[in-house]
Amino acid sequence: MATGSSTSAAATDEAKTSKSSGPDPLIGRLVNERFKITGLIARGGMGKVYKAEQAPLGRVCAVKVLNPNYSGEHDPEFHKRFFLEASISAKLTHPNTVTIFDYGRTDDNVYYMAMEFLEGRTLHRALRDVGPFTEDRATHIARQICRSLREAHSLGVIHRDLKPANVYLIEHGDEADFVKVLDFGLVKNLDEAEGESLTKTGLFMGSPKYMAPEQIRGEHVDARTDIYALGVILYEMITGKVPFDRPNSVNILMAHVNEPVPALRDMNPNVDVSEALEAVIFKCVAKSPDDRFKSMDDVLAALKKAGSGAMTGTMSGVDRSGAFDLLSTTGSFTPQPTPSSLSGALTPLSPDPGSGAFNTTGAGALSAGNELRPKSKMPLILGGLLVIGLVVAVVVLASSKGDGPSTASSGSTVASTAATSATAKASTTETAPASTTAPTVAAVEKVKVDSEPSGAMVKDESGTILCDKTPCDIVVDDKPKKLTIDLKEYKNETIAVKKGDPSRQVKLTKAAVWIPPKKDDTKKDPGGGGTPNKDFKGDPY
Repeated sequence: MATGSSTSAAATDEAKTSKSSGPDPLIGRLVNERFKITGLIARGGMGKVYKAEQAPLGRVCAVKVLNPNYSGEHDPEFHKRFFLEASISAKLTHPNTVTIFDYGRTDDNVYYMAMEFLEGRTLHRALRDVGPFTEDRATHIARQICRSLREAHSLGVIHRDLKPANVYLIEHGDEADFVKVLDFGLVKNLDEAEGESLTKTGLFMGSPKYMAPEQIRGEHVDARTDIYALGVILYEMITGKVPFDRPNSVNILMAHVNEPVPALRDMNPNVDVSEALEAVIFKCVAKSPDDRFKSMDDVLAALKKAGSGAMTGTMSGVDRSGAFDLLSTTGSFTPQPTPSSLSGALTPLSPDPGSGAFNTTGAGALSAGNELRPKSKMPLILGGLLVIGLVVAVVVLASSKGDGPSTASSGSTVASTAATSATAKASTTETAPASTTAPTVAAVEKVKVDSEPSGAMVKDESGTILCDKTPCDIVVDDKPKKLTIDLKEYKNETIAVKKGDPSRQVKLTKAAVWIPPKKDDTKKDPGGGGTPNKDFKGDPY
């Protein structure tokens, strides 16, 4: 399942255990006549994961086995939840979800679950080894997580323990960072009756650094709870840190409930991320589920849009008013209508043999008026003068045949006048600027926003921070803008402002502070998570 340092660590732990307790009795055993255990991969608070070979297929797989000493007075419903995890996970067939082959219980009460064997590392390990990811890599991983959980949500279940340790990265063909979502051990069936809930009252469920506020308070959870955890994972992939990390789990939980999420660059000044992705992250980690995305489909669409927005490649015009330059990739290309008229001589565009694109610096170019015209007006002037010369020649010839000097003089005057008129017209045509229409720019104003008490953060509908501390001026236009006033230890307030509004002052109401029940914090997670609950998942499966 794991390679490199994680495998070495597991082997070291096993070696230490072997000195005191002897060899592992499961290694070498054939479980239910199908799975021969060949070695230990990892251990956790609830059990172990072994490498095994499936008979008669000869397929290498991973077998998760419960620790027989785990259940009992701490969680009497644990075995039921284990079978719930196995039965639901077996129904998930998406390529980004780990595949379950079989599950069951042996005659001597060994509970096991056989799944595909993965060679790679957890996202948790990758972040520790590499540090913050690029925006492209982070969104690539996040989109795959979305697709995995979208299938689970469509079956009426949520994960509830989504974290980097439960996201596995493998190489799949020529694709790196192929995601496998693991460990649906805290999965909740949204269709189950209240009386059949397998979550014991007072039992801590989940991983504090990634838990949504409603999950911490013991309120209703749904797909948006997983969306919150995904937002925290995205935040960590971009900054290299989780938004809330405190000395103990209780303080972390209280921060998720009461404190605003720090800005990405406050957490890591070296962050290089688009505003679009930043907005997606902060919408995912909104305190209220109603302010988050409604589904993984919505998150996936937003991530795709953020990714396309980061690409600055489009086609823009030959000149500022219209046509396109094939060598440029900024802006957007709008096909122009077919020219309805021709003005002057037409010189075809000559291809540039070096670039493989059309060279628009030659004799001809597309005009802003959607018509083809020569780059220079000189051919028009010369053509006009040629016509005038012919007219003069005809008049002089007629005069020589006896029309009299007055007629010739008149003809020369007419020709001179015509030449002057033609020259003036050509000159006017040459120097007259092309008719352009100035773009309409929406008028904007600033509205002063203050709060009582002051010092609140102001965000827009997408979660983007417009102001760190009130009072401050907010840029608005004719369209109403919805603002959220957010201050620690106070309830969020929402107002709408638009151009022409007077200064706004919002009175904030003190928020009730959630005080968690006292918990036994003496038993820590074997993986170093510091969670006071026996149900914390240290196991990468």
